Amino acid sequence: MPFPSASFSGSRPLAPSADQRPAHQFGLGDDEIACSSALTAADIALREAAGPDTAMRDVRLLRVGRYPGGVHDKEPPPASDTATGPAAPLNAAQLRRITSLHRGFTYQNLYAVGCLLRLRQAGAQTLLMELDEDLEVVLPDRYLYLQVKTRQGNLMWSDIRGSVEQFAKLRAEHTAGRRLGTPKLVVVSNTAPGPDLLQRTQQPGWPADVSLLWPGHPDPQETWLPPATADLTGVLQWCTEQAAQVPFGSLGAQTLVWKLAARVQYASAGAHGRAFHASELPALYEQFVEELQAFPQAPDVYWPHGSEPELTGEQRVRLVTGFSGAGKTTWAAHATARCPLPVTYFDAGQMPPAVVPGALAREVAARHLSRPDAVSLPSGAGIDVLRAVHGRLAHDGTAIAVVIDNVHDLPPDDVRLLVQALSTAQITLLGHPHPDQTALAAHLGLIAESLPGWDTDTVAAVFAAEDCTLDYPTAQRILALTAGLPLYVLNSAHLARTAHAGDGAAFCNAVQAQTHLTPTTQEVILAQIFKQLSAPARITAGLLSIAEVPLTAAELQQLAAAAGSTGPAAARAVRELAGRGLTQAFADDHCQLHDAIRPLAAQAAEDLPAKTTDAVRQALVGLLEGHRGLARLARWMRLLADTGQIETLLELTGQEGFFQGGYPRELSAVIAEVAQDTDRDAISRLEAHNALATWAYGDDDWDTCARHVHAMEILVETSNQIGPREKVLLATRQFILYGQACDVDALDSAFHTALAGIPVPSSHERALRYAYAQSLFLADAYQDAGNAAMELADIYRRHLGLEITHILGNTEALQEACETSENPDAYKRLADCFALFVKSCRRLGLDYGPMAFPAMKLYLFTAAWRSAIDLGQDVVESLMRADETRAALDLINRQLIPVAEDYNLPEDMIGLRSQRAVVLAYLGDIAAARAELHILDHYEVTPGQAYDIHHQRRIVERLAAQ
Repeated sequence: MPFPSASFSGSRPLAPSADQRPAHQFGLGDDEIACSSALTAADIALREAAGPDTAMRDVRLLRVGRYPGGVHDKEPPPASDTATGPAAPLNAAQLRRITSLHRGFTYQNLYAVGCLLRLRQAGAQTLLMELDEDLEVVLPDRYLYLQVKTRQGNLMWSDIRGSVEQFAKLRAEHTAGRRLGTPKLVVVSNTAPGPDLLQRTQQPGWPADVSLLWPGHPDPQETWLPPATADLTGVLQWCTEQAAQVPFGSLGAQTLVWKLAARVQYASAGAHGRAFHASELPALYEQFVEELQAFPQAPDVYWPHGSEPELTGEQRVRLVTGFSGAGKTTWAAHATARCPLPVTYFDAGQMPPAVVPGALAREVAARHLSRPDAVSLPSGAGIDVLRAVHGRLAHDGTAIAVVIDNVHDLPPDDVRLLVQALSTAQITLLGHPHPDQTALAAHLGLIAESLPGWDTDTVAAVFAAEDCTLDYPTAQRILALTAGLPLYVLNSAHLARTAHAGDGAAFCNAVQAQTHLTPTTQEVILAQIFKQLSAPARITAGLLSIAEVPLTAAELQQLAAAAGSTGPAAARAVRELAGRGLTQAFADDHCQLHDAIRPLAAQAAEDLPAKTTDAVRQALVGLLEGHRGLARLARWMRLLADTGQIETLLELTGQEGFFQGGYPRELSAVIAEVAQDTDRDAISRLEAHNALATWAYGDDDWDTCARHVHAMEILVETSNQIGPREKVLLATRQFILYGQACDVDALDSAFHTALAGIPVPSSHERALRYAYAQSLFLADAYQDAGNAAMELADIYRRHLGLEITHILGNTEALQEACETSENPDAYKRLADCFALFVKSCRRLGLDYGPMAFPAMKLYLFTAAWRSAIDLGQDVVESLMRADETRAALDLINRQLIPVAEDYNLPEDMIGLRSQRAVVLAYLGDIAAARAELHILDHYEVTPGQAYDIHHQRRIVERLAAQ
C-alpha cells in the first residue's frame, strides 16, 4: 500500500524522496512493519468491544521483542502502580513517522469503505484494491482510478506527478482497447491543492480526465464518490452515516464500517483477488432480510369478543385501543385468518423509535419481497427504506395488511410517518389508551376504536371451563367487574376456582367488599396506570366511583364543589382521566368511569375524608332524585339507604313499578333492618315486611313470604297506628298464602270479610279484587280466576273511560292516554287483569284471543318491565300459533331480550333464550337452536329453569328429527 505515492511493489517509476521512503529505511525492521500494520482500525474496534483491559493486553503482546536488550520471548516488565500513562518514547520523530504512516493507511481504508457503501448507488460493478492505483472502480461505461493522499500541508504537484504520468500509460491501454471503459484519474486529498498545483489544473493543457477532490470540492462528474475530509474523524463519521442507511443491516453502523475497513486491508494484501463485487455486497453488509416477528401464539380455545370486528374495515387505517389484557393482539391474530390480504405483524413495543421504520421495512420486505429484491433496495434512512418497500409492492400490485402493535410506545408523529410511508396498505394500529391518542386520531382522520370485550355468555363459558358455578346474574356481575376484558375474566375464573372453591358469587362478593387476599391481574395492571394520575385526577375518579352513573359536566362540577374542588379543576381531571382511557364518553355529554377501573377508583373514594364523602353523597341524592332511568333510579335508592332516608325508600317499595325493574338487591338487607327495628313505628315496619314478602314471592320462597306476612299480622293486631290502607295491604298478602295453599274456602272468606270493611267502589276495592283473582290462579282455580280477572278489567276500563276498541285498536292512542293520565298505575292494573286472563286460558287450554298483545303494550307503556317480558312470552306463543314465527323471533330479539338487558332482569334471560331456541328451530335453523341451548348449559340454573331448558330441548330435537 503506497504512502504517500510510492508502491512497495516497485510498480511505480518514481523514486521516493527523503520523506517518502519505505518504513524500513527509517530503522523499522520487517517484523515491526508487520506488527504495526496488524494494528488496524478493525483491531481497534474489536478491542474496544472486548474492553480496555483486553485492548492493553493485545498492545503489549504486539510489542514483545522490541524492548532494550533484545529480549524476544518475554513479557515486558509490569507498569508501575503509580504510572499515569505510557512512558515517553525514546525517539519522538520515529513515533511521528509511525503515526503518520498509519493515519494514511487508515484514511485510505476508510475512503475505500465509503466507496463500497456507495458502490450500488453509482451502478458500479467492482471495486479493486491496490493494483495500478490505490483504488479502482469498474463501471459499465467507465473505469476510475483513485489515488488517495493525506498531507499535513497543501497538496503539491510533486505529490501527484507520478500518478498523473502513470495514468497516461493507463489511458493508452484503454485507447488501444486492451482495457475497457473510459478511464479517469481522481486524486483524493485531505488538504486543498497548493497555489502552483491549483494553477496547473486551470491551464488548457491539464488532462480533462484527471480531477482533484479535496474537502469542500467534490468531483463534478462523479458525485457519488465519498467527499474528502480533513481528518480521520471526518471520514469515519461520514462512513458511519452511510452505513446507517444500509437497508436491513444486522450490524451497528460503526461496527459495519470497521468490519469493511478490515476487509479492505485484507484485500489490499492480495486476498480474494483484491476485488469487491457489487453482487457480494449484501453478504458483506450482513443484510438480514428475514421475518423476525409473528403474532403471539393464540390460545388453544379462542373466545370471540361480542360483535367482534374484522381486522380490516372500510377505513384504510384503524386505531384500536384498550388496556393491557383487553385481548387486542389475540383478536388481531385470530382475525388474520379471515383477512383477505396477507398480513404482516410488527410489535413496536419498547423499541427505540428511530429503529422502528427500518425494522418494519425488513418485516414487510421479508414477507412480501424476494431476498434479492429486498437487499437491492436503495440505501437511506429507515423511513426511506419503508417507502421503497411499499413502492416496490405498489408497483407489483401487491396489496397487504399491516398490524402495528404497541403504538403507544411511539411518538404520534412517528406513527403518522409509518402510516404515510405505507400509503396504500390496510393498517391496524394497536395500543393502550394514552394522552396523545386524541391528537394521533385527529391527524390520521379517524376515531379510535375499542374492542367490545367478552359478553355474558363467554364469561359463563370461561367460568364453566374452570369448573366454577355461575348463574346469569353473577355472570353479569363478573362482566361489570372486569368490563369483559379477556385477561381479567380469565384471571377472575382462576381465582374463583382456587380461592373461592369455584363459587363465582363468593368471588364477586370478596372483590366488591375488598376482602380478597390475592390481588387480581386487573388490579396489578391498572394500578400502574392509576399511579401515574395526578392527585386531582385520582380524587375525581373517586367522585365518579361514588356516582356510579354517567354524569354531565355540570353535575360533576356540583359533586366537585361538594368535595371542596372547583369546576375547572374537575374538568381538567376528567380530561386527564380520558387521556388514559379511564373514562367513557357518551353522545349526550355524559361521562363515567371505565368499568375496569372501578375497583381502584373505589379505593380512591375510600381515601376521601368521611365528611367529604357524606357531602358528595348528599349532593348526589339531589342530582338523581326524580330521574326514571333505571341506572340513576337504582343508584338513588341505594343512596337513600346510605344517607338514612329510609322513609322515602319505604314509600318506593309500595309503588307499582318498584318490583318491575332490576332493583338493587342489597336494599333488602337495609329494609330487613327496618323490619326488625322495634324502635321504629309500626307502619314503617309493616311496609318493610311487605316489601320483603313481595321479594320472597317473586323468588318462589314461600316459607320466607309466609314469615313476613305473619309479622304483618302481628303488627296490625298490636298497633293502633294501622289504617285502612295497611289492612288492605295485609289482606292481599294473606290471599296469596291461601292461594298457594289451595285453600279456596279460606280465600273466599278472607276476601268477603276484607271487602265488607272498605268503601265501594274505591282503589282499595279494586286492589282486593285483583289479589283475590290472582290467588284463585295460585289455587289452580283457573276458570274462576279468568272470569274474575275479566270482570275487574271491565271495572278498570270504565274507571279509565276506555272502550274495548281503545284496547284492541290503535296502540299509539292507548299509549298517549296512559302517558297523559294522572293515574298510570291504573293502566298497569288493567294490564294485570288481561295478563291473568291470558294465563288462566293457557292453563285451561283455551284460546285467549287477542288480549295478550295489548296487555304487553300496556306493561311497556307503564314501565312494568318484568310483567312485559312475562306476558311477551305468551305473545310469542300466540304469534307462532298464527304461523307468524318470524314475527315471534323479532319480538324476542328486538323487544323482550333488550328490555331484560336494559332493565337488569337477568333472571328472565334463561327463559327468554330457551324459548328463542324453539323459535329458531321452527324456522329451520336447528344448528342455531342447539347452539343457544348449549350456551345455557354453562349457567347455573334453578330447578324451574332446568326443567324449561329440558322441555325446550326436547322440542328442538323433535323438530330436528322431522
